[in-house]
Amino acid sequence: MSAEPRIVSNFNFRVMAAYLRFRERFRKPEETLAAIGIERGHRVLDFGCGIGSYSIPAAKLVGETGQIYALDVHPIAIERVNKRITKSGLTNIKTIQSDLDTGLDNGSLDHVLLLDVYSWIPNKLKLLKELHRVLKPEGKLSVLIDHMSPDEFMDDIERANLFSIELQDDNFFILSRR
Repeated sequence: MSAEPRIVSNFNFRVMAAYLRFRERFRKPEETLAAIGIERGHRVLDFGCGIGSYSIPAAKLVGETGQIYALDVHPIAIERVNKRITKSGLTNIKTIQSDLDTGLDNGSLDHVLLLDVYSWIPNKLKLLKELHRVLKPEGKLSVLIDHMSPDEFMDDIERANLFSIELQDDNFFILSRR
């Protein structure tokens, strides 16, 4: 298995972006974020942010005292999020274009969102180590897995020995640092 990130073509990303905009209407990101405990003042990383479906509503939830980091490997994703930031007038979102390394300080985040991205990451252990590194000791990692079984994901978490599963609801998990 290659350790290189899988980057979709520009055309495929644009098709995926249209789908994500459509999906926002039904998944209701605001409700999901509130349910998992994103609060005013939190510092949150949206890893694999895509078009910002969760980054933008998260920025509204954390307010001016909070900070959102929207990370994606694809340059068009970062471009789309930056356009949405400008259009919304939000000032508490920073974009990061990267395949894995966040560049964030150790123990600086309250929450990491890893929503429908995990299966796309070739080096899952390196990803889990990076997310563990940037989370505060009481920080949470919310994971929505698609395109793989929950058992396979739980095996990865057990092998990494970095997180404990606090909640599992089918293919949605909330993890805490060990």
